[in-house]
Amino acid sequence: EQMRSIVKFFLVLGLLFWGAGFIYSLSYLIALNGMGNFFQVEEPENVEINIERDSSDVNIQYTYEVNNKKYSSDYKMVKGYFEKCKVDSIVIKYNTRFPMVSYIEGIPLKNRKQKTGILISSFFILFLLLIWRLSNRKKWIKTYKETGKSPWMYPDDKTIKNPWKRIMNRLLKKM
Repeated sequence: EQMRSIVKFFLVLGLLFWGAGFIYSLSYLIALNGMGNFFQVEEPENVEINIERDSSDVNIQYTYEVNNKKYSSDYKMVKGYFEKCKVDSIVIKYNTRFPMVSYIEGIPLKNRKQKTGILISSFFILFLLLIWRLSNRKKWIKTYKETGKSPWMYPDDKTIKNPWKRIMNRLLKKM
């Protein structure tokens, strides 16, 4: 009974963690208008842009002001990706409803990052739910009760002479 509650606790904890990541990425993607034009976007008036280029990376840091409040963001990308986007001039757009959400027009890096977050979170949520639904929890709870919370501590099979095979037999013994 105690083992069941511990397993359920970690399942709920995992679902909360990956669910929060999924909700964050989805809401940020919607705020960026990555799934449709739900919000109005505008160009801020006061913008400071700093671009740093090395041999392989491009770092763009920008600060903008909306309603006397400063916001900032940055982009870090590979030089090849920046050149692939073919951006002539850096144009900052911000969400009028949520002014802290902004992006550079023509560089879909933030949308891609949020879609990746949604995909990874969905994978782990699905993984946890499948393990919960398809695993034989009663068997494992019984195993942990019988072996004193150490399933690898089965008695040695003395008929097996090879020590490595004996260890594998202890680890993978069928119930």
